Amino acid sequence: MALPASRPGVRHGSVPAGLSAHLDMLRFLVFGRAVPAVFFGVLGWRVFLNLLSQVHGLPTPVRPLDVMGGPLPVGLYFLFCAIPVAIYLGRPRPRARDGRLIARAAGLTGTVMLLVVGAFPAPVVYHAPAWLRSAGTPVTVAGFILAIWGLLYLRRSLSIIPEARRMVTEGPYRVIRHPLYAAEILVASAILLSEPTLWAALAFVPFIGVQLLRASFEERLLTRAFPGYADYARYTWRIIPFVW
Repeated sequence: MALPASRPGVRHGSVPAGLSAHLDMLRFLVFGRAVPAVFFGVLGWRVFLNLLSQVHGLPTPVRPLDVMGGPLPVGLYFLFCAIPVAIYLGRPRPRARDGRLIARAAGLTGTVMLLVVGAFPAPVVYHAPAWLRSAGTPVTVAGFILAIWGLLYLRRSLSIIPEARRMVTEGPYRVIRHPLYAAEILVASAILLSEPTLWAALAFVPFIGVQLLRASFEERLLTRAFPGYADYARYTWRIIPFVW
């Protein structure tokens, strides 16, 4: 018996092609735009409240060191949370994606670990000496400046899970392939040394491991998606300039 002819736009044993495309777009709008934007927005709001508290606690008259030790790093952290909100709301769909469970889990874990550790209070494991706290502050500031610099060049190519939209080779990407991960590891190190909270101490080593795993997944995807990425990788460093 002859099988009935397939109608255009209809998949046998599945939903119509048109409906499938609409559902796929809906998934992207929800999980590719709205959910990460809300996530960063909520965390940014918490950091903003912390920033207001830091500003209200400034002595009078205000000295530069007072700003450096409190509102400045918190304000930079707020920008680090707020900029991705605008990025995620307007970013296009990716050209390619690593949809494996391990790649998705690494991306989500690495993002949540850093942001939650920084946004939510936790007991301090030990009280660092004054000189160590003072040394940690400029390192934290430098790390957040590097992260914001990277975001401004990465723009709509930002993603939590490995995705390919375009090759970014300008700004800090001229020197290292993963300036955001480098900045996040730098900030995590400074936080652990200057203000070692329980969450920061427990998450530090796993956090570095997860970020390096994410970098590996992203490089493999970008090498497949862009023919010029392998050449770019040969003349840049992965995380640490002139070292690795």
